[in-house]
Amino acid sequence: MTSVRLLLPQEIIDGLDLPYEGLRDAGAVVEVAVQAVGVTASVITLDTLRPRAKAFAGAIRRWRLRQPPRPAVTLTVKGPGIDLTLQLPPNVDSADILRRLGPLLDDGP
Repeated sequence: MTSVRLLLPQEIIDGLDLPYEGLRDAGAVVEVAVQAVGVTASVITLDTLRPRAKAFAGAIRRWRLRQPPRPAVTLTVKGPGIDLTLQLPPNVDSADILRRLGPLLDDGP
């Protein structure tokens, strides 16, 4: 079982509406982080995140749209066999986020 450690603003985590039973505290952890002030940590399994992938991408997009214009906001995903860096422009599209997170969300590990 692969877990994901989300280091994201609380708004994004709240937008996922994660069930308590999806929470985990250890395991093979992949870290997903947004370069931002005020991040909250939550650990879930990829099996819990996959069905919520569209909500995850939408929550990231809504959060980014509310941020003051900055030249660069970066989403990073690092872990065993995965190393992604996604630039999030102010007008980022949910479908683009979802497509670029594909290697994390594909039924793999």
